[in-house]
Amino acid sequence: MPRVNRYTAAALTIAFVGLISWLASPTQAPEAPAPSEEDAARLEGIRQIEAGTLTTPLVREQAGDGAVTLTFLVRRSGDSVPRVVSDVTGWGERADGGFDFGVGAMTRVGQTDWYALETAIAPDARIEYLIAHGTSDYRLDAYNPRRVQRVGGPASEAVGPGYAPPQELQDPPTNPAGAITEAVIPSRAIGSPRRVIVYTPPGYRPGRRYPLAVFHDGGLMVNTGQAPRVVDWLIAHQVIPPIVAVFVDPQSRAVDYRRGAPMRAFVTGELLPWIAQRYSVTSDSDARAIIGFSAGARGALDAAASSEQFGRLGLLIPALDAADIDAIPPAGRHRLRVSIVAGTYDASNLPAARSAQGVLADRGHVVDLTEVPEGHSTNTWRNHLRDVLVSLFGGV
Repeated sequence: MPRVNRYTAAALTIAFVGLISWLASPTQAPEAPAPSEEDAARLEGIRQIEAGTLTTPLVREQAGDGAVTLTFLVRRSGDSVPRVVSDVTGWGERADGGFDFGVGAMTRVGQTDWYALETAIAPDARIEYLIAHGTSDYRLDAYNPRRVQRVGGPASEAVGPGYAPPQELQDPPTNPAGAITEAVIPSRAIGSPRRVIVYTPPGYRPGRRYPLAVFHDGGLMVNTGQAPRVVDWLIAHQVIPPIVAVFVDPQSRAVDYRRGAPMRAFVTGELLPWIAQRYSVTSDSDARAIIGFSAGARGALDAAASSEQFGRLGLLIPALDAADIDAIPPAGRHRLRVSIVAGTYDASNLPAARSAQGVLADRGHVVDLTEVPEGHSTNTWRNHLRDVLVSLFGGV
């Protein structure tokens, strides 16, 4: 057996003692890396949200360029990673009719059960959104007290620091207000009667010839859109002259607002004569407007483009397709004055609104396009009905 010298033996003894000491010492986990500056800010935000001193989403103005960052923060509920479906991240609808369940995916904040998503918005933007906790589990943001009503139910709302709600809807209703009456009009063109709501301005005098505005989606315009209140305010502040407004209800928006539908013949051939017999309105087409929103804008464009009964046209967040735009005639002697309001975050419809503006202008019509930093909702067109009315009647 080979001999071990004393130096080797000493080294082995030291190594053995060191091994025993290491095995006997307490195990220590590796030190966790410090959170990034971004995560540190989010963690502080979460702490304040949980303490009830902060609401979501977080709003931060970016230095220099005027843009605003929204940081959505959501606590996970269930097995799915939460998503933000919204005007700015997308609601999930695809052009082919399918649905994208990946939009608005969030990332985890550190080792917490909170998730974050950041997006840039305009300083005066107004955003509607929901939190998706699963493929069919859509909820309000639990830490955001702002709520709005959408088609299908309520949604959470976020606004930029420069957003200002419409004054005409914030001020008390104007007094005196215009008068509202309802009527049912028989129709051969449609084959069934239609309900209409007629607004006459304060101080209405039968001997005076008033400008006329016809609105599609009558009940929605009057109730959800508060159109009579908006008109009252504009008249009282002398922004537009007194007008008579007629609101027409559809039976089916899909049927009544398609191009060439019987609704067109009803409006141009039956409704207008009915109004002229009962109300003191102008016969000058240049002082008559037809206005619609979303699909109703298609019906309004169809009526204005196919006859010379209306010289003014209002399209609020219009849902148009290529065939609607291609059917716009050259101006000739019938030159339309058109006002379009479109949502910057209305990804499905904004390209068509821009296309309509270009075609209308190329064919000799006068057109204004106003893009507002909002999405496609009833709140958007209600908040900007004033813009269209001022554009169409401000110079009448």
